[in-house]
Amino acid sequence: MDTRLLTTFLAVLRTGGMTAAAAELGFVQSTVTAHVQALERLAGTPLLDRRPGGVSPTRAGSLLAEHARGVLDLQERMLAEVAATATEPSGPVRVQAPESVCAYWLAPLLPRLRARLPDVTLSLFPADTRTALGALAHRRADLALVLDPAPDPSGVDLVDLGAQPLSLVAAAATPLPGDRPLTPAELAAAGVLLLEEGCSYSDELAALVKAAAPAANPPRFGGIETAKRCAAAGLGVALLPAVTVADELAAGTLAELPPPAGLSRHHLWLAEPASRWRSPAVRAVRTALVDSFGPGAPGSPRRP
Repeated sequence: MDTRLLTTFLAVLRTGGMTAAAAELGFVQSTVTAHVQALERLAGTPLLDRRPGGVSPTRAGSLLAEHARGVLDLQERMLAEVAATATEPSGPVRVQAPESVCAYWLAPLLPRLRARLPDVTLSLFPADTRTALGALAHRRADLALVLDPAPDPSGVDLVDLGAQPLSLVAAAATPLPGDRPLTPAELAAAGVLLLEEGCSYSDELAALVKAAAPAANPPRFGGIETAKRCAAAGLGVALLPAVTVADELAAGTLAELPPPAGLSRHHLWLAEPASRWRSPAVRAVRTALVDSFGPGAPGSPRRP
């Protein structure tokens, strides 16, 4: 059996449709349809229920999907073990992490990683906690770094890389008091600038504001740089990782304010699938990340 058929089938289940799967895989839709039909001929039974709104697996399709993940894992392990006969780890490693971690912590680390692991190709993809953990579950990522108080996903092993400070910032000329914790009501009145849904610290701040002002509908922004600039322009306050606003605070273009009581302490976590086999390249990158970001490491993101 051509294992590409299994990869396509899992993509169809993951995305809910032939068109979306084709876009994800870089195929034309007819190729995805042909792959699914070929797999159904091999199985001798329909694998998908096709409806106008999308597709869902039949009972046979669900069973096949479970086995398909195991087959693809075995294929990945086989190829990696053959490649591992070389003296150094090699091959691709996909890491998903928040934008702040990619830009401020991982990007400066890449030259050291490249020197340490010259035959490993490391790809970084910005993602919030929910997206990153979903990517691990669906084999779109090998490792993930997440900022969260205490994530508890099923089927994932976690390494705590330490608490990470967050800063509540506003324009330098803000009239908000800086000598006491702000109340959620004050934040609602001033306006809060949130990152996309799925960002744990933004979602937590949104919940505090919503409880104090149910009618509040704070705007969401797709990136930290946009939120920073809007805060500096006086459009509201933003809760962001301290490392991302250190330069602006030092330059005086942003002011730091005491956050409201009740906000959780966020940690940086290294996440990896608990049951999936890890290639030598993935294991080597994991070790390098723990060495660089773990407690006491000189490259720790707790030292902006």
